[in-house]
Amino acid sequence: MTNLLQPPTGEDAVPNFLSEDAPVTTSGDKADGRSLRRQRNRDAVIRSLIELIREGDLTPTVGQIADRAELSHRSVFRYFDDLNDLARTAIETEFREAWPLSRVEDVGMGSLDERIDRIVEAQLRTLERTHLLGLVARARAPEIDEVERGLKYIFDLHLDQVREQFAPELNVMGDDKATAIASAVAVMTWLDSYDLLRRTAGSTDAEIAAMWRTALQSLLS
Repeated sequence: MTNLLQPPTGEDAVPNFLSEDAPVTTSGDKADGRSLRRQRNRDAVIRSLIELIREGDLTPTVGQIADRAELSHRSVFRYFDDLNDLARTAIETEFREAWPLSRVEDVGMGSLDERIDRIVEAQLRTLERTHLLGLVARARAPEIDEVERGLKYIFDLHLDQVREQFAPELNVMGDDKATAIASAVAVMTWLDSYDLLRRTAGSTDAEIAAMWRTALQSLLS
């Protein structure tokens, strides 16, 4: 199991959010062919679950997943221990692929307006992609420990980015106030806030961006 508290190394490194799959080992051409076919089928199941969730079905059945992957229903469990294993792997895949979207260029540089714009844009492009998988992750976290730890880890990375992006403003505050403001900014631009505004309030991404910019100006000015 990967240490979730170990930070990524290198500017473009992608952290192992939940776990790290063991490499496939093969022996001979026949084994290579079987392994490649197994990996292709496994990837098809993962991709099918992700696609179904992105399309709005947060609880697709095994039958739906298998049909989308063009595999038999029973074959799904040749590649995963159970539904929790499949869900964990799909969540891991989505978070890993979306990770580069969350990066803010020139962290901590520029005017406050410029820094607000960059972090709002980064969060919106990330959440637009990961929103529904994030809801599934939130729902499954109580029964899948790796997902629970992974969500905390990703939030901590986001909080660290907020602290660095707004260090000029936070550094002139007292420690308690700086901690409170950084936490408020991170929570406001996080999955749960986005979901409340998007699904419950019916706001568009453009409206959410405008709300976040206004609130961040108030908190940090």
